[in-house]
Amino acid sequence: MRQDAVDRFLTYEVENLLKNPGVTSWEKGVQTTFFSLPVHLDRTTGSIVLIDGEKEIECDFSPTLSILDYVCDRKSSAIAANVFCPVTSLPGVFVGGSGLVMKNGALEARIEKDPAAFQKACESLGGVATGAGDMGYRLHIFPDLCMELKFYFADEDFPPQLTFLWDKNILQFVRYETVYYIAGCLCRLLKERMG
Repeated sequence: MRQDAVDRFLTYEVENLLKNPGVTSWEKGVQTTFFSLPVHLDRTTGSIVLIDGEKEIECDFSPTLSILDYVCDRKSSAIAANVFCPVTSLPGVFVGGSGLVMKNGALEARIEKDPAAFQKACESLGGVATGAGDMGYRLHIFPDLCMELKFYFADEDFPPQLTFLWDKNILQFVRYETVYYIAGCLCRLLKERMG
């Protein structure tokens, strides 16, 4: 599936990709950002590389599909609402449940144990504190699309909880299933930065 997406990317005209306001030209193809980290999409090889400081990381399944969905298939009229909601409250989504994208017990436990590391991790990804929850951050998924995280410490009734809130227009930028890929990518980035 990843290779199919890369092969399809190589069929797009660069001029059409550059119509996306979050995509710019790069010497070997096009570039964008993913959680404020530069991403190079090579038009000769199909390579998609995330630049994280001094490291160049070849993107695996989830970041590749997330980035290509945004770069290649977003609606031309897509515009962020800057109003955030759970995935279950996105327009056109009819599912029940709590609205949490995922409950990743291990990540919540790490955040509760070391909130300063969570703060530093969010800020290293360009996150800005929002004051929501016990700790909240707004992060740019892509240059023109943000999301919010809210963290609540455990109390006598509830375990710690990390809530993902999405721009209500996110489905103009990426497919529904891609929202889950993006959430997984963010969890991985946070874990790596928290040590």
